[in-house]
Amino acid sequence: MRLPADARGRARVEVTEVPTPRLEPGDALLAPVTVGVCGTDWQILRGLRDDPTPVLGHEGVARLVEPGDTGLSAGSLVTVNPTHPGDPSFLLGHNLPGLWAERTRIPATAVRAGLVLPVPEGADRAGVAALAEPLASALYGLEIALAATRPAALVVWGDGIVGRLARDAWQRELPGLRTLLVGHGPDAVDPRDAGLPELLATLPAPVGVVIATPRTGTREALTAVDRHVRGTLLVDVHAGLPSGPVPLSAGEVDVAALRADNCGGEPRPPRVHRFDRPAGPLLLYGHRGVSGGHLRQAVDLLLAPRDEPPGNGVLTHEVDLPGAADLVNSVLGSDRRVSDGRRVLKTAIRIGGGDDA
Repeated sequence: MRLPADARGRARVEVTEVPTPRLEPGDALLAPVTVGVCGTDWQILRGLRDDPTPVLGHEGVARLVEPGDTGLSAGSLVTVNPTHPGDPSFLLGHNLPGLWAERTRIPATAVRAGLVLPVPEGADRAGVAALAEPLASALYGLEIALAATRPAALVVWGDGIVGRLARDAWQRELPGLRTLLVGHGPDAVDPRDAGLPELLATLPAPVGVVIATPRTGTREALTAVDRHVRGTLLVDVHAGLPSGPVPLSAGEVDVAALRADNCGGEPRPPRVHRFDRPAGPLLLYGHRGVSGGHLRQAVDLLLAPRDEPPGNGVLTHEVDLPGAADLVNSVLGSDRRVSDGRRVLKTAIRIGGGDDA
């Protein structure tokens, strides 16, 4: 449960008892088993977004308690697509109470839209449940990119959860892809590095870019690649940013407006906007939410046996609900994404019993 924001806009959290959600006809009631802490959750808690729900959480796997109109049986293991392309009033964990709870209600309209998806047993493992939705988002961005061109090089700006998952997904799809990771980790180039402009300028075109920064860093990343990359530049503005024009070499572009053109897998073909700039064409796109197909693809990839699973090393912390409150409040109090001496990337919260297989 989010507490009132402090003077700096930060909202601490606490574990408390709340009434079990009341159901309307067709609603589904879930018992979350394992859920994730997302980058947008951190933005909400830091006061960078004004999403109203008191209970966060839009990534995870749950058991069905009351199946509603799902057509599934009670006890089934499911995940939820948190974005309804046709109904902006449904945004799980943003404007509706989310999965950081022992029980979560999914309205009948979302159930009938197919947003409650069955997943295989074992999908409640932390490395699957907490990573499926961000991996699905990375896969969606890659799908849009490949519909536009076939990049010869990749820049991932932002070495957090989505950035690392995106890098892995692109490299798996395009073996041998020359890749540059920009961020603050030991394997990344710091965005303030004096040699970064030269590294960007020498990449072979077409150059694909995934911007996966916090929303406060999106404009800086976009203007940097626009300034320094030569030839065809394809940019997935995965990160959010404030509305309004962004000055680019092709002119002023309202990037936030076009970023929402692709939502939940629609339309097909996806929209990619072309702008002419002195250094070469700029192909710019974004996306919101994912489709059920993207979620199922992500779960299958995460469950598949392999030597190095997608996002290896991205899951850094596993906690229960009280431990999650301690971790969140500790990070918010220090302004550093560190807990137990480790950088916090993806945190998985274990809520229910589930299947440990």
